[in-house]
Amino acid sequence: MSGQGTVLVRRSSLGDVVLLGAITASVPRPVTVVTDPPYVALAARLRGVDRAVAFGDHADAITAGATVIDLQASMATRRAFPGARRLRKRSVARRAWLWWGVGRGRPPVPMLYAEAAGTDAWRPPWFDQPSATRDTLLLIPGAAHGPKQPPLSLLEAAGRAWAGPVQVLGGPDEGGLVDALVGRIPGSSGLVEHGFDQTLRAMARGAAAVCGDSGLMHLAGACGCPVVALFGPTHPADGFGVHDGAVVQRDGLSCRPCALHRVARCRMGDHRCMDLPEEQLLTALRRVTGVPCAGPS
Repeated sequence: MSGQGTVLVRRSSLGDVVLLGAITASVPRPVTVVTDPPYVALAARLRGVDRAVAFGDHADAITAGATVIDLQASMATRRAFPGARRLRKRSVARRAWLWWGVGRGRPPVPMLYAEAAGTDAWRPPWFDQPSATRDTLLLIPGAAHGPKQPPLSLLEAAGRAWAGPVQVLGGPDEGGLVDALVGRIPGSSGLVEHGFDQTLRAMARGAAAVCGDSGLMHLAGACGCPVVALFGPTHPADGFGVHDGAVVQRDGLSCRPCALHRVARCRMGDHRCMDLPEEQLLTALRRVTGVPCAGPS
């Protein structure tokens, strides 16, 4: 690679930007991340990143001779960075596995990033955080697409079974969802913010995060918080089961997985993939944390 540093281009979404942390400390510095405006401040906090800039305002941020690695590989980024190295999306292989069961899911996304960059992928944590006691159960009810949201009843069961502090986290448009879950778990608290400062501090205290396939799932894992991930319409073998912890999923459904990542609705009309046994979740939580949790009441 060039000695003039590295430019990593990943516009969205939250989880994909967070996963840049697998390579930001292993590519040649200075490291610049080009991303969408909501993620600039967060990307700047990843280990090894020297600066982050918004896509569209990046022209002055590209140093002559820097190696540009386009990890979005969209039409817009191809036009903006015509000579960049590109992520191999493996779209044909993914769809062959999804629709016809041929082959298997793609490698973990951090490995795809490392392949494009010609470097090694590092394990989390990818953020520097203050030392804190990890005693809080983090519950994350939201996801960018409704069918990926875990049932509130399952998250409620985990919260009621946990003997320590419980905090419910959500993005800026998820206040109602967070409030609904807080109202079902006595003594719990909620956190919704524009930005990530308070969320990162909360994740530093996380004994575990219970969540669906979401951006905050990846952020929790990137902070070194064990993740109990509830996968329904998507599948961890499609590159996103990358964090320490446990996966809770329903196997044996011919309709699953039904989508790569954008899931507008359940085409079967029953959402059975998220009909997960409460005891399966609590068993995973016990295993990940080593803390006894009460069983179903």
